[in-house]
Amino acid sequence: MNTGVSSLKAACRLWRTIAAAAVIGTLCYTSLRGTDDDFPLGPMTQFAFSVKDDGGEIHAHWLEADTAAGTHVRLPMDAVGTGMKRAEIEGQMTRIVRDPSLLQGIADAQRRLHPERPALTRIYLVHQVKRLRNGKIVSTTVRNRAVWTVR
Repeated sequence: MNTGVSSLKAACRLWRTIAAAAVIGTLCYTSLRGTDDDFPLGPMTQFAFSVKDDGGEIHAHWLEADTAAGTHVRLPMDAVGTGMKRAEIEGQMTRIVRDPSLLQGIADAQRRLHPERPALTRIYLVHQVKRLRNGKIVSTTVRNRAVWTVR
């Protein structure tokens, strides 16, 4: 009876096992000792950034809001929570600072996506800066870059 499935010969299975072990071994080694030159089988640090240990700054942004229930909440920066992904919000950062009314779309999306939750009454675009000295955080500054009263 022919089931239409053929099995690999022992030599083919051995070759595939050796190839898989070589790729996995290379990936493990370059993850520990590799550089960006080893990509795609090495660290992908080109997607990260470095901060100077002395005088460097780490910047972070997020959204917060006041609600009709009288609470102050941090908004999730994902499509499920606000209707927009973090990258979309961060990509519009300078526009939002210039025109905070753009935050109205976040309030509208939150209302549409989560009608059971208290409505947002005010939205804040928060900016945090951590300053480093000798690789340690020496100060943290948090300020609102934009504030919008929801309509």
